[in-house]
Amino acid sequence: MELIVIAKPTVFKEESNLVNQLFEAGLQVFHLRKENADEAAYRKIIEGISPEYHPQIALHHFHSLANDYDINRIHHTESFRKEINNGSLPENKIYSTSIHHLADIGQIGQYDYSFFSPVFNSFSKPGYQGVIPADFRLDKQQVKPKIIALGGIGLNEIDRIKAMNFDGLALLGSIWNDPSQAIITFKKAQAKCQAYAQNLTIQT
Repeated sequence: MELIVIAKPTVFKEESNLVNQLFEAGLQVFHLRKENADEAAYRKIIEGISPEYHPQIALHHFHSLANDYDINRIHHTESFRKEINNGSLPENKIYSTSIHHLADIGQIGQYDYSFFSPVFNSFSKPGYQGVIPADFRLDKQQVKPKIIALGGIGLNEIDRIKAMNFDGLALLGSIWNDPSQAIITFKKAQAKCQAYAQNLTIQT
């Protein structure tokens, strides 16, 4: 099961250092999303992250920065995706997007993966309520795009995400609400996801 970390919505001190530690601990993909940050703030965060990890960063804004920092992951927000009318995408990048209605899965086949949210009540956005019933199971016919669960996911929810048949999960509030525990929380989540992957390998 894939494990992604999304940036805290606001800029904070020591962020790049913590992201480096997450990568060192085995993080595969970090989504840089700062809705109210300018391009200079994006550059500062990226430049604080070791260049060896830049290909593992996904940009939500200021996509042109990808050419300056060897970044090959681009995220299209739902509104941006609709702006470009779900058009075809260049083949030299890894593209992700977001959906909030499962009926939209059929419209995003050109993307490599998509977040679906909110699955549970959000940790980072008070009042942002989950939309998935307790007995939900994702019925996905196609391999692409992978569907990544987002919203209100902590260590206690990982088993439920697996039972719901998602391809992976993204952590946000459970990582950044207490930065002092970010690495510990990530490693525990990583161990759970790796255990599921190993079981899947054995079964096949």
